[in-house]
Amino acid sequence: MNIKSFCCIIFGITVLIISLPVSGGEKRQAGNAVYVGKDMIRNYHPTPALKIDTHPIERPRFPVVDIHTHFGMDVDPGLLIKKMDELGVKRIVNLSGGWGDKLSDLIEKFYRPHPDRIVIFCNIDFSQIDDPNFTKNVETYMEEAHALGVKGVKVFKKLGLTYRDKTDKLISIDDIRLDPVWAAAGRLGMPVLIHSGDPVAFFTPVDKNNERWMQLKRHPDWGYYGKDVPNRSELLAQRNRVIARHPKTKFIGAHVGCSADDLKAVENALEKYPNLYVDIAGRVSELGRVPYSSRRFLIRFQDRILFGTDRYPGRPKQPRYKIYYRFLETDDEYFDYYDHPFPPNGDWKIYGVFLPDDVLKKVYYLNAETLLGG
Repeated sequence: MNIKSFCCIIFGITVLIISLPVSGGEKRQAGNAVYVGKDMIRNYHPTPALKIDTHPIERPRFPVVDIHTHFGMDVDPGLLIKKMDELGVKRIVNLSGGWGDKLSDLIEKFYRPHPDRIVIFCNIDFSQIDDPNFTKNVETYMEEAHALGVKGVKVFKKLGLTYRDKTDKLISIDDIRLDPVWAAAGRLGMPVLIHSGDPVAFFTPVDKNNERWMQLKRHPDWGYYGKDVPNRSELLAQRNRVIARHPKTKFIGAHVGCSADDLKAVENALEKYPNLYVDIAGRVSELGRVPYSSRRFLIRFQDRILFGTDRYPGRPKQPRYKIYYRFLETDDEYFDYYDHPFPPNGDWKIYGVFLPDDVLKKVYYLNAETLLGG
């Protein structure tokens, strides 16, 4: 059964349509389609008939520090700075610093000419965990990176899900062999931005009840249901044990602590671990659909929330800055959280949380500058 015939069976619901290449390398395309009886409309995106105020935001009310960006050597630093200026972004953190020559090259190309605008976080080579000199080597590496201007450490979600040691055992986030990494970060004043786990939908069956069905069909490797990996609760528990063991190290939970769909869990973690912060990168889609809870959350923990996009200024594909500004600054209702042909996460709208100026300043830049050292 091909994709088209499969979709035609399901009447009256929104489904993913994929046009498979038929000749000459035609690209696969994805979008919404709605079937009612024999009628079908593709790329369905109805325009609301609601008569409501709209307040698109071109520039933020206050300067922005984006704590969560990713880019490589192919980006033009001059264009990057130009776009930062246009978007009101005073400083960005590139979390994809890597190690070795990659880290050195990024420092030379981006940090050296723009030390007040572009910050680099390094990454850890966890494949070396079995080396007898791992502790000594990682401490030396982090000290040298810090001396070169590296401000922090980024840990990708592969830790706990993918990385394995020489016995082919998954390396857990709280593996005691990694304690020197977290301790060194604390000693050097380098915050650790850590991505552990993913949305709940990524750990559940990809079926009619999964609200991210479209996203997971486009990115099947993002789903963990049925795979030989720890469940989401265990991954977060591993992370929390590390945070508890290293109270002198500042940790930043990426993507609202990877629990934007469960703000109570984030609140509990923030209450329990005073050295934990969270960024909002890639999760305005979640926060914006529960604006009352999100507003209370952002105001209550205003000193521990950091602005982030998981993009970078000038990125041509799926920009986010202006939507994030609108979410944080306005009380606009029922608007798209994306600027794409179809919903990247789930098929819903969001609402603004109109933060007070004193809170907005902290989220936009003050909290990040405190962690980064000005």
